[in-house]
Amino acid sequence: MSIIKMKFTKLSGLCGIIGPISALFLIFLAINQAQWFSWTNNSLSDLGVSEVSYLFNSAVIFAGILNFFFALGVKRIFGQDKFSKVGIIILLLGGASLGLVGVFTEESPVIHNLVAMGYFVLFPVALILLGFSLRRIDGNYGVFTVLSGVLALGGIFGLSSFYVGLAIPEIVEAIVLALWTISMGIKLFRK
Repeated sequence: MSIIKMKFTKLSGLCGIIGPISALFLIFLAINQAQWFSWTNNSLSDLGVSEVSYLFNSAVIFAGILNFFFALGVKRIFGQDKFSKVGIIILLLGGASLGLVGVFTEESPVIHNLVAMGYFVLFPVALILLGFSLRRIDGNYGVFTVLSGVLALGGIFGLSSFYVGLAIPEIVEAIVLALWTISMGIKLFRK
């Protein structure tokens, strides 16, 4: 691997670490400042059209941008099988959807709902596909990746069926995806 490719891989790893940590920090900061916010009555996107919109929207836009570079780094460690090729494309689309949540707020409800669901569905599906590909390289991490995708989908769809509000399933999925992204970011950084 050339020096430039090694540096890019390390940089993409940093993007995978910094993106989710900064996004979750800013989202929790927004929640803390929005006294009206209720975990059981609101969605996280409600923050994007409130007095703390600058925190929430910048968090998801920034994380979406960093995810682009992170996904390009992830591409470098996978083979060229069909699972990894499709998984990387879906990972890029999921990250783009996350960034677009901060651009198309609830003030544009149709587009907002499409991009929000894009993130909540595409990103976990990408993990499932990448996990199948990764099992050949690192069996345990491949299983962890598949389980992260399944758990994330279960979080958003399973918890939503218990009528606990949208914010709880959303943050559960966001944390699961963040943990996987940070762990993969660390792998890329160390590579």
